[in-house]
Amino acid sequence: MKFYLQIDGKRYLLPVNPSEIEIDKSSNNSSNEVVALGEITQIGPESLKEVSIESFFPKSKTSNLVAYPNEFVAQDKFVDLLDKAQSAGKLVRLTITTTKVNMLATIENFKYSYNDASGDIYYSIELKQYREYGAKYMTTVKKKVSEAKKVAKRPKPQTKKITKGCKVICNGRLHRDSYGSGPGLVEKNATRIVNFIAPGRKFPYHVTLLNGGWRGWVDEKSVKRI
Repeated sequence: MKFYLQIDGKRYLLPVNPSEIEIDKSSNNSSNEVVALGEITQIGPESLKEVSIESFFPKSKTSNLVAYPNEFVAQDKFVDLLDKAQSAGKLVRLTITTTKVNMLATIENFKYSYNDASGDIYYSIELKQYREYGAKYMTTVKKKVSEAKKVAKRPKPQTKKITKGCKVICNGRLHRDSYGSGPGLVEKNATRIVNFIAPGRKFPYHVTLLNGGWRGWVDEKSVKRI
């Protein structure tokens, strides 16, 4: 099992797995009094998940608790990455392999302390699930088409519709969300899978690797169904 934090499109492996991870998930249900029935429960929308992690950044990758030294990130660099991400209000993605945890989140709290004896840095981090939102205003413009143009108009060639789960060839820049934030790497003739679709957005398709690893959001011109 590996714990990854993705920041600015790059994944960083936590050098030492936490002994446990706490996931808090609740519902916004409410109770009300109804005449002749008494108290009833009205089911509300699901609350955002909150995740708490506690562990430490070892001074050296030679520590016997570091399972993957080839992916080791220096403790000061890791602290600096998290500190700057929290200060700038950046989104991070928590991924835990062999589990269903793959969550876009905000850093709600980040604490760390230095241990003089070992040189390790102990930390705790609280993440809160992030849901994309936003209003989009659209106007309808009617065009007058002459009868001659209607007759001469040729039908558009049929193209395969992009659907959730389909394979596509991807050519274009990846983004952090469907609004175009956080432009990142550029895909070139890459075979990908569409796992999310956000109709009406500027970058409506989210693509993954064939094994499910997340890549990013792309515009309509960047994908062609296989």
